[in-house]
Amino acid sequence: MQLIISALEVQESDLFERLIAAIQESACRILESRMTRLADGYACFMLAEGNWNHLARLENSLTGLQQRAQVFFKRLSESVDAQENSELLYIADIVARDRSGILLDLIRFFSDQGIVIQDLRSSCYQLPYVDSSVCTIHLMLRIPEEISVLSLRDEFLDFCEHLQVDAILEPVKLVF
Repeated sequence: MQLIISALEVQESDLFERLIAAIQESACRILESRMTRLADGYACFMLAEGNWNHLARLENSLTGLQQRAQVFFKRLSESVDAQENSELLYIADIVARDRSGILLDLIRFFSDQGIVIQDLRSSCYQLPYVDSSVCTIHLMLRIPEEISVLSLRDEFLDFCEHLQVDAILEPVKLVF
């Protein structure tokens, strides 16, 4: 069984360490994790796995952590998505002038194509020496086998040209 955990804390802390310790003490294992600093706070996202009694122990530990941070968790069923094996992983990197609607337009483009967004990261920053800000967007996409990647790439680049943004779409390269 699996448990999705998300946690937010507004001050500097050992949030990530406390979550990992709770998972380890419950005899569960971490399948995926992410932690990032947002302004003065921290956000953590984790996927833990264990048998039902270990997950119950972890849920009790997480309930105790809720007094110090905003911790949310949800138990998942054991079903494994067999479709993931037939999908291709691609990366889309976009650089654009910071303006309202860019991120939503990109998400809608991929959603309309039937493509699942596995991971999304974006940030905006002020350019030095110029009175302008830039937004960078990084997407990891799961492209179903039945979609032609060449056609998708052409449509995506045309779409980005229409939005006047710089973009690339390329396969994920495994590092050994």
